[in-house]
Amino acid sequence: MKINIKVSDGPAIAIYLFVYISLLLILSLGLSSCSSECETENTYTYFEPVYTSMEDIRSSIGNDTPQEIQQMGKLYFKDNHLFINEPNEGVHVIDNRDPSNPLNVAFITIPGAFDLSIQGNILFSDSYMDLVAVDISDYNQVKEVGRIEDLFSGYNSYGFYADPQLGVVTDWVESNEVNVTESSCEGRFQDWGIYYNEGIALADASAFSRTSAAAPTNPGIGGSMARFTIANRHLFALDGSEVIPVDIGSASAMGQGTRLNLDWGIETIFPRDLNLFIGANDGMYILDIESPLDPRLISKYEHVRSCDPVVVDGDLAFVTLRSGTQCQGFTNQLEVLDITDLSDPQLLYTYEMTNPHGLGKDGDALFVCDGGDGLKAFDASDISKIGNRMTAHYADIFAYDIIPFNNIAMMIGKDGLYQYDYNDINNIQFLSKIELNNED
Repeated sequence: MKINIKVSDGPAIAIYLFVYISLLLILSLGLSSCSSECETENTYTYFEPVYTSMEDIRSSIGNDTPQEIQQMGKLYFKDNHLFINEPNEGVHVIDNRDPSNPLNVAFITIPGAFDLSIQGNILFSDSYMDLVAVDISDYNQVKEVGRIEDLFSGYNSYGFYADPQLGVVTDWVESNEVNVTESSCEGRFQDWGIYYNEGIALADASAFSRTSAAAPTNPGIGGSMARFTIANRHLFALDGSEVIPVDIGSASAMGQGTRLNLDWGIETIFPRDLNLFIGANDGMYILDIESPLDPRLISKYEHVRSCDPVVVDGDLAFVTLRSGTQCQGFTNQLEVLDITDLSDPQLLYTYEMTNPHGLGKDGDALFVCDGGDGLKAFDASDISKIGNRMTAHYADIFAYDIIPFNNIAMMIGKDGLYQYDYNDINNIQFLSKIELNNED
């Protein structure tokens, strides 16, 4: 039996795995009171953590020749180039001046990278616990120009927190099988895993196999699933339950501001003028960033528990709610909110979806990545009739996130990057696809 642990949604999934394992340990202790009559011997596959020192990690930023994309994380668009995160590895640079023929031109190595944002010629990315600033003026000669160490206090790598003496867990290696005698009592926990010595022993790891599946000085465009954004000349990052503002006026002398603690379950971040819209498991937070190093909570719009990406267009917010193991709940829908009064958002319309993930809007064109039900395009010129105005449905794609800009829609799917021309929303044209080279 083999487990392939791949973190595609950043540190949040790793924390989820850690909590899961911790709960299993608690359960195993609780079951010790069971009678010996329900003791069974179970066989588990044992995986040992591979540690890499922070010294090695912090000296690994650099450029490489173009690499085949194994897994797609976050997507970012700037200056006719696409920057595609390869979770935990770095960033692919795609020349997208001709969307019908995108060219893979470079790879930027950033260990522990899951999120990114760009201002001018500086790319900002997480690198495990650190925030790094990388000069990308020349994609073939990138260089680190700034770093804040240990900025992300909530970081958790592949299920275990980093050990200061050993480094960071950067991989897991299958070691051997172990036989464990345990009190299973009616066998309810026999198919689950356990914490064993310094590693993980798993009977069935299928639940944790992961595949992934916004002027020159201005930031580019991130997707709706982003956890990094640049607004009011500052970087804002989500970490656990906190929003972290960072002064990036000087990449070589970055400084963090006052952390704003919201709640566990914050997932995505979207900027509009001097406000941030934070998608969370239980609602949407609206922040005032007029004083960027000291963000202030204006209001919270609450909804049923679910995953919650948000995009904003004028005085309207578009929110997708989806169910799932991480997201909990059973709601799958698109919501349209009136945010004219930021202190009191109002729900206007609700449209049923299948399992919506990311979304994007440009003018009257609205795109919803509806998970296994594919990419859906809508004419949103009349928000009261969105449900009756679906203009295209690509049902054979598992759609994850999308950036629509200047009549070109750039979408991450489970099996690659898709691009479409939506100059005519009623006659969308497929342009190109970059396939993933994923052997799993």
